[in-house]
Amino acid sequence: MDKPPRNPPWSRDELTLALDLYVHTNGNPTGKDDEALERLSEVLNKMHRLNGVAGSDTLRNRNGVYLKVMNFRSSDPVYLRQGKVGMTRGNRLEAVLWNEYDGCLANLAADAKAIRDTVTDADEVAVAKLPPAEPYEGEEGGVVMRLHKRYERDPKLVAEKRKAAAATGDLKCEVCGFDFKAAYGDLGEGYIEVHHTKPVHTLLAGTKTKLSDLALLCANCHRMAHRRKTPVPLHILQSVLKF
Repeated sequence: MDKPPRNPPWSRDELTLALDLYVHTNGNPTGKDDEALERLSEVLNKMHRLNGVAGSDTLRNRNGVYLKVMNFRSSDPVYLRQGKVGMTRGNRLEAVLWNEYDGCLANLAADAKAIRDTVTDADEVAVAKLPPAEPYEGEEGGVVMRLHKRYERDPKLVAEKRKAAAATGDLKCEVCGFDFKAAYGDLGEGYIEVHHTKPVHTLLAGTKTKLSDLALLCANCHRMAHRRKTPVPLHILQSVLKF
């Protein structure tokens, strides 16, 4: 008989949520935290569905979530000072995330909330109709970034935004002023990338995107706008631009 496919490794987004739960339970989830573990299991499975992964019965189930949360004990100095040793098997990202958020719990809480809200509020049916989008190479953000890009690739919105800009003759990058037609001639005629300025977790079901929520950016500025889990505001990009 064919063996069932192995569950995928835990992603950075998933581990961020697991670490957030570890912190909230002081590293020791008990029976009273069963509901929180179940909720996290539901969020993680929805995250995989949004990314097009069909889950097995064991994919991020409650027991698996509990064990992954417990894996952070191997990085917790409070636990280790008791002479105990945490689980040695795990994802190398666990230690990376622990060190990254050590002493920065407010950042952990904010990042976990952005991920959780993004997944919870996403309309699976609507997302499935949008063009797929892979992260730029080396880019952080996981499901937050991927869903954000799918929303801003909505063909109807992109066409409307470009048409409105072309009507005013101002089809230039709103950050650096790059003009594709001026740089590439006929090849660049009518080309510009469209960026959604609102964080994806604020796009609640039924929210209608306005053209004013979209910005026209060149490829470079667009990548810089997506260097963080939530979009970098355009005025910040303008302030750090070196030319």
